[in-house]
Amino acid sequence: MAMAKQERDREDLLRDGRQMAIRGETTINGTVVTIGFRGAGQLSLYCGADPVFQFNADQQLRRVFFKEIRYAADAGRLIRLHRVSRGGKVQFDSEPLSENDHAALLDSLGQWIRDLRLIVTNKRAEWRVADQQDVAFFSQLTRWIDALPQPIEIADSPGL
Repeated sequence: MAMAKQERDREDLLRDGRQMAIRGETTINGTVVTIGFRGAGQLSLYCGADPVFQFNADQQLRRVFFKEIRYAADAGRLIRLHRVSRGGKVQFDSEPLSENDHAALLDSLGQWIRDLRLIVTNKRAEWRVADQQDVAFFSQLTRWIDALPQPIEIADSPGL
C-alpha cells in the first residue's frame, strides 16, 4: 500500500487496506498499530499515522514515513525525500541521512518491533483481524517476526 500523499490520519486500514491481503491491528502503548501483508509477504507496519515502516518480500526496509518525513531505500541506505513542485508536477528530491538521523529512525523501528514481538509471543494484546483471517494473520506475523534479520537490513530500492 502506498503511503498517503498527505501527512494526515490515514483511512481505516483494517477495513479499507485491500492491497494488504492479510491484515490486523492492535494497540501498543496507546497507539493503534496496523500490520498488513501483501501477496508475496511484504509487511507494512502503521504505528498510528506516523511512523510507517514498509518492507519488501526479503524483509528489508524499503520505505518509511517518520516524523512527517518520507524516506526511501537507496543502495542499502535510507534517503530523505523532499516534495517539490516542478512544472505543475510533484516530484521528490533526495538527501542522504546523517548517521544520527539514520540511527534514530532505526532505533524507533527497533522499539516498535520489540514491542510487537513481546505482545505476539506472550499473546498479551487484543487484536482485530480483517476478513476473519485470524489463523493466517497470526501465522504469517509470527513467521515474519521470527525470521526478521537483526540488524534490520535496508533494501537497495524502495520498490516491492
